[in-house]
Amino acid sequence: MPQSKSTISPIAQPTLLTDSTHQPKTHGSVGILVVGLGGANGVTMLSGILANRSNLNWYGPRGEPMSANYNGCITQLKERGVHGGVGFAEKVNINASMAAVGGWEIRPSKLGDALRNAQILDYDMVRQLKDEMNRVKVFRGYYDPRFIGSSQHATATHILSKKEAPNCSEALKTIRADIRYFKWRNGVVGHTTVIWSASVEPNCELVYDGKLESAKDLLDAIEMSEEERGGPLSPSLIYATAAILEGCSFVNGGSQNTMCGGLEELARQQMGVYCLGTDFKAGQTKFKTAAVEYIRTMGLTPKVIASSNHLGNNDMRNLATADKARHAKLRVKHDIFAAWEEDIDHKVSVMFTPMINDEKRDFVEYTSLGFLGQHHTMVTYTRASDSVLCVPLMIDAAVWCDFFSTCSWPYEEVSKALAYLFKVPEGAAKGVDPGFFRQMEELKAQVAAACSAKESKKKEGRRRVRIRAEEKNTEWAIPNDKIIVCAGLACVDMQLGNATGGDGGENIEIFEGETSIGGGSVSMACKSLARLCHGAPLDEGYMQVTPPVVHTLIPICKIGHDDTGNKLLSLLENCGRASRNVDTKYAKSGRKNDQTARTALAVLPIFKDGRRGCFFDAASNATFEAKEVVGMLQEVTGEGSSTPPTQPLGAFVFGYPHLLPNLQGEALAHVFSRARASMDEGGIIVMDLNGVPDVAPNWIGGGLRTVPDLKVDRVIGPALGHVDILHMNEDELVLLTGCSLTGSKSDDEFAISNAASLFLLCGVAVVAVTRGQRGCFIACNDEERFAKTKALPSSWVDSTTFIKAVDLPEGTTINTNGAGDSFTAGLLVAAMLRHTGQVVNISEKEMIVEEVESTEAGPEVDEVTDTTAHRQLTPYNLFMKEHYVSLRAECKDDKKAIFTKCHILWENESEEVKAMYERRCNEELEDLDDDEESVRLDVDIMNLDGAGRPVKESDASEDSHYGFLANRALNLETAAQFACLVAAHHVDVGTRDSDYLDISTLLERAMVVPHGLEEI
Repeated sequence: MPQSKSTISPIAQPTLLTDSTHQPKTHGSVGILVVGLGGANGVTMLSGILANRSNLNWYGPRGEPMSANYNGCITQLKERGVHGGVGFAEKVNINASMAAVGGWEIRPSKLGDALRNAQILDYDMVRQLKDEMNRVKVFRGYYDPRFIGSSQHATATHILSKKEAPNCSEALKTIRADIRYFKWRNGVVGHTTVIWSASVEPNCELVYDGKLESAKDLLDAIEMSEEERGGPLSPSLIYATAAILEGCSFVNGGSQNTMCGGLEELARQQMGVYCLGTDFKAGQTKFKTAAVEYIRTMGLTPKVIASSNHLGNNDMRNLATADKARHAKLRVKHDIFAAWEEDIDHKVSVMFTPMINDEKRDFVEYTSLGFLGQHHTMVTYTRASDSVLCVPLMIDAAVWCDFFSTCSWPYEEVSKALAYLFKVPEGAAKGVDPGFFRQMEELKAQVAAACSAKESKKKEGRRRVRIRAEEKNTEWAIPNDKIIVCAGLACVDMQLGNATGGDGGENIEIFEGETSIGGGSVSMACKSLARLCHGAPLDEGYMQVTPPVVHTLIPICKIGHDDTGNKLLSLLENCGRASRNVDTKYAKSGRKNDQTARTALAVLPIFKDGRRGCFFDAASNATFEAKEVVGMLQEVTGEGSSTPPTQPLGAFVFGYPHLLPNLQGEALAHVFSRARASMDEGGIIVMDLNGVPDVAPNWIGGGLRTVPDLKVDRVIGPALGHVDILHMNEDELVLLTGCSLTGSKSDDEFAISNAASLFLLCGVAVVAVTRGQRGCFIACNDEERFAKTKALPSSWVDSTTFIKAVDLPEGTTINTNGAGDSFTAGLLVAAMLRHTGQVVNISEKEMIVEEVESTEAGPEVDEVTDTTAHRQLTPYNLFMKEHYVSLRAECKDDKKAIFTKCHILWENESEEVKAMYERRCNEELEDLDDDEESVRLDVDIMNLDGAGRPVKESDASEDSHYGFLANRALNLETAAQFACLVAAHHVDVGTRDSDYLDISTLLERAMVVPHGLEEI
């Protein structure tokens, strides 16, 4: 098959805060958009992030080895020194190397070329990054020649045309569209910050005149003509407004008066959006505020600060040819110390010296009044690259905005915390102490408070408002968002790794590390159910979650008021971290019933030879009673409350009755009866067995147990008639029924079938027996029994099936703890799923495959010329390219399934997303115009239209809604295979702790295999 020139990576689980190899073009954590991206600051910042992302090494100007770092970025540095120097990496926990970077520029130079021409960084580093930077797309900038020096006019050719931005209103719409496209194109799921790093503008007279003091004033002014509003609006105001309206923060790194009252009010209207400025306090100014603070701390009175600086970068070139912009710059410099009561005579002289380039030279003289009014004078000299000083502030500004936005930290507090970034803090930070060390103390205090508040919310069990990802059209779903309750035994499993001993001796044994997980049926069932999702999740830190299959899971168990109980609650909540669908408030409220209860704990040494030990303290499980379960169940269903739950209760899962002495026999039957009455249309009751005692049969005559004797079993007998799905493993089946397994495949299957039928005769609707590496057996009752439980699929009536186990890849590390619980959870979900009626026409599918196969039969095409690529490149082609590899893996190279699935995904996309692909398509076509080399495209991908067929005059087919398929259930064989796949992902250590499992993938694997199961 011809290979595409573009690299397509399979969709992987996002690890936004931990994965150093993360590529933001697939999942960006933090978004940074720079106005003036092609300037010295923009290209220096981008090169620094790329260098750190790839751990770049190069040689300096004297041949010394160099490596990438984040010196100067306090959000990326750890605390240093015995007393903890400034560094916030552990608290912020955001890796700037994973940021997605983009922006606008009015000059046409590619970014790598611009970095080389700027001559700021070491040539060997620039050489290695230039090509990659040249591939970065840059938006055309909004240009008004009145707000930039005449020296910039000739090169300002990469700009929005008069047709695209004839006025401020249309410019605003275009910039907003750019921001949306950037976040979509880069997969940004974190907070995005727009930073003004373009040339300093002249001050906007409308701001000075007080005409933009409210959000309404600002938005009205943008809609007006220039004559109506009484003057022009600066481009920085348009960018800032667009950023805030798109939910992004705006940082004014320039000296102009962008920070007006209207922008502030607009930002305050959105939680976690900030408008900050003005003018980055990068180098010598930062030292000035520290030096004057030092003078004041000595008790001296600073009176005169006279400084001169000169450099030759483009910012200074702009100031040299724009008097009004220079006044804006000097206004900021003169106002630095305005908040202090001393009348400091602060004078600044700036000079443009082209030879010096970006390496600023600064000379400052400080004159103060000392003892008896005598003069005290000190002098400082600074020499450093202006961009290298400024870029860390830009990176920190974006990371801080993301951090505080995630904490939903108040606007005023964030403005004060980040005042240290700016020469003249404005907006909500206006009037703060200008002393650098005072400002750093404020930052530390705000960060500590934000972290503390975040931790408190976790400890109190508060969860943020659940914001679901966009609703998806799926073929299979649980109707009416039904709730599932998981009740029974719960504990903390403390696993001791690589332990010695296990032979019963009295030696001191050792182990290597401890891992605590949620144990017992409640924890394991919640974990398996909570991570079943419709698609991949977004990052937890940004309050966006993936649509779960089970809308809400409610654990009901007995937890003590102790540290182990707190840990268990935390583990339960963590089960649903991808979808936030585990609600522990009822388990918490149950703690008040027994203030002396201890939480159960199991200590599990994992010995070096693979054996496992177990020390179990049943604790509160030993006193867990039916009235407590029923009480919590009444709270769940709102019995006696005026506000019942908004979603119906659909299933009640109960586990491990043999280990719960007060929840056996008639007490267990009573719990099931109350659960049945509480559920929508009777719901589904599931019982999962574990801990069946290994004792000699106590029924008359030994041998196979009789039905009458099984019905009076002390633990489960009275409850069997209430159970819809009963799960046990084959060892437990042997202990409960007395059946004999010899190792012969046919004999054992016959024995298991006979033994399982005993439970059917006792009133169980579905009996599932798991057999480890030999798979599972499921037997279903007759039509009369199924009529009592309408929620079960009627197609399962009188059915039986033996299913082979999933073949895991050779060398897979296995952990079978909880395998039965995960199988049971998978089988329950399979029983509850119903078809939504959303499918692709079967005849269309067949036609697709026919035509594709005929295309493949023709000569193989390795390359397509530019002309062909122009004709065939479409938004759908790009969509298919992006998803092709993951769909191939998901559909096991079944072309029929690949094209069908892709077509469903495309048709279900919103018009806005399709417009994004159209824009991206136009971008790539522009690249084809620029490049002489032909583009290598997959014939299977690029020659397809929106229906997955070869491009021709006929139109693509569309999805159809077939009412006759709606509400149909999975057949028993598919349901069993689905349950086995859920269990396989649980026992495979490589996938055991994954936050989510996409059920569409699991269902397709379960359905496409007529016999047995595939490898996962």
